[in-house]
Amino acid sequence: MIVRIAAAIVLLLGVHCAVCAHDAIGADARKAYLAKLDELHRVTQSGAAATARATAWLETGRLLDEIRGLLNEDIISHGKTQGLETSVLINQLNSSVHKLQLSAQTRLYLSDLAPYREALKLDPNGRQAPLARYLLLKNHFYDSFADNPLKPFNQSSEQLQQQIALGESLLALRDPAIDSEEVHFILAMHYLQALASNALPKAKAQSRIAALQKTFRARWPESLRLATIDALAAP
Repeated sequence: MIVRIAAAIVLLLGVHCAVCAHDAIGADARKAYLAKLDELHRVTQSGAAATARATAWLETGRLLDEIRGLLNEDIISHGKTQGLETSVLINQLNSSVHKLQLSAQTRLYLSDLAPYREALKLDPNGRQAPLARYLLLKNHFYDSFADNPLKPFNQSSEQLQQQIALGESLLALRDPAIDSEEVHFILAMHYLQALASNALPKAKAQSRIAALQKTFRARWPESLRLATIDALAAP
């Protein structure tokens, strides 16, 4: 059962595991990434309006996620990052404020959640805030486990409560940048975690899981995510 669930989660992550015939990052891409990060950093540290600095923080997080996605594809395909320009980029990032962090458990690069938190501190109700909350929810979840989402590595009860609050705050949003199905899926996983860890009263967790399953059956009846929720929620 766990093997099937793990396979489903890998598919849900959308990881591209095909072996690449070229380096993931070339010289032009490396220079462009670093130049853009420097530009965004200047804005975040400037006296610009809070909305502008929040947007710069959000874009910083998204750019770092794009980079780490390429690095992780390399690791998944080849067992390690490869190529001179990739190595130079990693070294330059690690000597800057954008230091990369590898997961001790998966040996993949983790998302840097700090830029999203900074964006929300500066402009918690702004136009970009829902996307920042969504990326916080999504990246924390997928970085928190290896093959079983009900066994997160080092997630405290407080973190779980925060994740649930984030997910609940996103349910009613209609934003093309936010994958509503994914929000419902992650929230269901967090309620299943809360049920397993007794982080919430049993009746409350079970009620929310059942409600999310009902929504899935109405909106996404053929979804692999629904099959995963059903499998993990089964007695």
